[in-house]
Amino acid sequence: MDAQTILIVEDEFLIRFMLADSLRDIGYRVLEAANGEEGLDFLTTGQAVDLMVTDVRMPGSIDGMELTRRSKSLAPRRPVIVCSAHLFEPESDPADAFLPKPYAFAALADAIARLIGDRWQTSSQTQSA
Repeated sequence: MDAQTILIVEDEFLIRFMLADSLRDIGYRVLEAANGEEGLDFLTTGQAVDLMVTDVRMPGSIDGMELTRRSKSLAPRRPVIVCSAHLFEPESDPADAFLPKPYAFAALADAIARLIGDRWQTSSQTQSA
């Protein structure tokens, strides 16, 4: 059985690297994007993504909230976690979860487990556009 796939969209290289590495260490398959455009490419090219974690403020024409809306329009059941130091939770709609930056990795891992279950479970959330 394949591990569930998480897409990390984060423009800060060190944050993206640490998140991806930590998620791989606990058994997830991880895709990495440095901005909203790269994240959208993963979502629209048939790549299976079980859950997306995105920053909000990133360079380019697609910020994290726009990417969240597009992800939901492509696959409404695919969970999205928005992470930001510049928003409050009520502003993160339509995300499924919100983490204010800075946050502990354990908080992210808990949110992911709550939204998609066991990392080796076959997910009904896996959808590609």
